[in-house]
Amino acid sequence: MATEGWTPRVNTCDETMQPIAYVNGVFCGMEEAKVSIEDRGFQFADGVYEVIAARGRQPFRLQQHLERLQRSADAIGLAVDLDSLTLPKVIDEGIARCGYEDVMVYVQLTRGVAPRKLECFAATRPTVVATFRALPVFSHELRQRGVALRSVRDTRWAYCSVKSVSLLANVLLKRKTQQDGFFDALIIGPDDLVREATSANVFAVVNGILRTPPLSEHILHGVTRDYVLECAKDVGIESREEEMLLRDVIAAEEVFLCSTTKDIVPVSSIDGQTIASGLPGPVTRELLQLFPSSRGR
Repeated sequence: MATEGWTPRVNTCDETMQPIAYVNGVFCGMEEAKVSIEDRGFQFADGVYEVIAARGRQPFRLQQHLERLQRSADAIGLAVDLDSLTLPKVIDEGIARCGYEDVMVYVQLTRGVAPRKLECFAATRPTVVATFRALPVFSHELRQRGVALRSVRDTRWAYCSVKSVSLLANVLLKRKTQQDGFFDALIIGPDDLVREATSANVFAVVNGILRTPPLSEHILHGVTRDYVLECAKDVGIESREEEMLLRDVIAAEEVFLCSTTKDIVPVSSIDGQTIASGLPGPVTRELLQLFPSSRGR
């Protein structure tokens, strides 16, 4: 079942468009892509990843995504030189090969194939995988009316700033909240401080100021989060990176999520409590207009 609000951007009449994969230097069809069952990414979730949106076949903020991928690899001690992998060239070729105009690029690095032991082997060759699919289109209706969140206590691991392939806790949080009729979970720390959603950063307009939780190990250092802050500065919207209590976010004038594939998604309610008027506010609307998707790309 598709996630609420998403539809694939697929032209089924054009046979030149198809999802493709890249595995350790070789492009192939998705059904042909294979890795060993002894890959540490499969056995231990011992790997990191990035998702990049390419609209009009142009990757958005590619350098920032690759820099974050390198930071994640460094954080888990995965010895890989991204420059040697020529990922920008791989990504450009993959986008051209798949044929879609708007592409979701997924890049994953794992520690590679080794006997199943917890110990890491320095000589293990990393596994490099990339996939290229049609970029999903977020529902215009949901973007106009906003989405409902439910607050949940954080059950994830302690290093959420690392973009790890180990996402089971996020999967379970999102699955449960969607089963209960909510769009996503708003993750809250033990001190009632807002952290993020399962796959998005969170912003709130409180007393006229755009606020978002500060960077820490508890949240992903979002590429789109940075872009929102840059856009706010460019158009003269005052912003602050500071801690926010759940009660303050619920009482905010505006709340929205942001991520690579969603851009900006307004939040209409949290825990059944309506945010202000329940409709996207002026700051949310103004910032959304600065994203490539709102300009047709």
